[in-house]
Amino acid sequence: MPASLKVLVVDDDRLNRLCLTSMLKEAGHQADACDSAMAALEAMDRAPFDLLFTDVRMPGMDGLQLLAETKARHPSVDVVLITAYGSVEAAVEAMRAGAADYLTKPFELPELAFRLSRLIELRAARSEVNNLRALLGHHCHCGIVGNSTAIQRVYQRIHAFADNDAPVLITGETGTGKELVARALHVHSHRGKQPFVAVGCGTIPRELAESELFGHERGAFTGATQRRKGSFERADGGTLLLDDIDDLPLDLQVKLLRVLQDGTLSRVGGDEEVKVNVRVVATSKIDLEQAVAAGRFRDDVFYRLRGLEISLPPLRERGDDILIIAQHFLRSLPSPRQTRPCSISAPAARALKAYPWRGNVRELKRALETSLVLCRSEEILLEHLPDYVVRQGVSALPQSPFCINLEGREEVKLKELVSQFEDEIIEWALKKADGQQARAAELLGLPRTTLQSRLLPRRQGAASST
Repeated sequence: MPASLKVLVVDDDRLNRLCLTSMLKEAGHQADACDSAMAALEAMDRAPFDLLFTDVRMPGMDGLQLLAETKARHPSVDVVLITAYGSVEAAVEAMRAGAADYLTKPFELPELAFRLSRLIELRAARSEVNNLRALLGHHCHCGIVGNSTAIQRVYQRIHAFADNDAPVLITGETGTGKELVARALHVHSHRGKQPFVAVGCGTIPRELAESELFGHERGAFTGATQRRKGSFERADGGTLLLDDIDDLPLDLQVKLLRVLQDGTLSRVGGDEEVKVNVRVVATSKIDLEQAVAAGRFRDDVFYRLRGLEISLPPLRERGDDILIIAQHFLRSLPSPRQTRPCSISAPAARALKAYPWRGNVRELKRALETSLVLCRSEEILLEHLPDYVVRQGVSALPQSPFCINLEGREEVKLKELVSQFEDEIIEWALKKADGQQARAAELLGLPRTTLQSRLLPRRQGAASST
């Protein structure tokens, strides 16, 4: 996002127009001016602008009406309201209606420059989110969503392994999408129109596991009233997914090895050898090599599975994929309201990217389900994310000394906010100057005596609180 903005100034007062236009140009931006809202709308219809500064009180169409009309006609233009001190409440209300910021008269160049830098950051973050949203339509692969280097490697391996009938081992943390990869392998293979059978090795009761996998004959045990085909036979000609194979008991791994080696099995209670043509895909949430070393997994089964391997990265290592997947969930998850949010605000996006997602894609999906319940607007804001995401995500972000977040606040006490902002800047300068007041004053462009006068009330306030 370029650091220079194309700005349109709207004010019926000629002197105010000239002053603001001059300040914008001095700050390095392109600036044009109009004396009425109608003239401004015509100017925006003729040429693109990034930013609109408008006075609130103007004859004819006022600044609030111009805000609404601008958002309707040119939604990419950010609007900043210029207001007198007495109409701050109206300005804050207008921000809820779509204004990007407001300035209270009178203001000076440093304050204007600061607001402009914040708007540049906001526009850059919004552009990033929009670009990710555009990527979404091109990077959804059998339900696997993403565009990171790590996930591109997964896509490549899916295509490389799809038509090879050898077993595939998929590894990764819980919730990373191992079953989706297994289904993608099946769909892209020559077996794609044949059965795909998934078995959760950790969810089958121990006493039924052998029957579930290999089937049983009538009378093999109490309750076996007829012959039953197991998962291998049901998947004949297609693909069998052994999900969480690390949970499979050791004695059943012996029988599994036989099927992997020669494609034959015996049903429980039977002597007949049954031939099956099955492509086995296994997943594991742990390091199987370590499980073999610890005696919790058979080495011969491990080496039979090893070879064609796909390792899924945890979500926290996938960068912008987090936002691509979040946007995917906004589109695909059922919404409790008629109108669903279609975008994610820049602060919410930064919190999502900073959160560690130990539950991976499953945890992200649950967080977006929560946001859809809480959100009543067209944009997911920071306040709509689960509290634990906001706490950990925001705390993980690098903190800028010039960052005061107004999102989600019901009211703003301007005097307190300005004081807080001033304190942050002074603290930043003192840290930068290693506590040397003379150097800090230079960094701030202030005389040393002025800085000392600002520091005195802060020290007195600190002393009175102790």
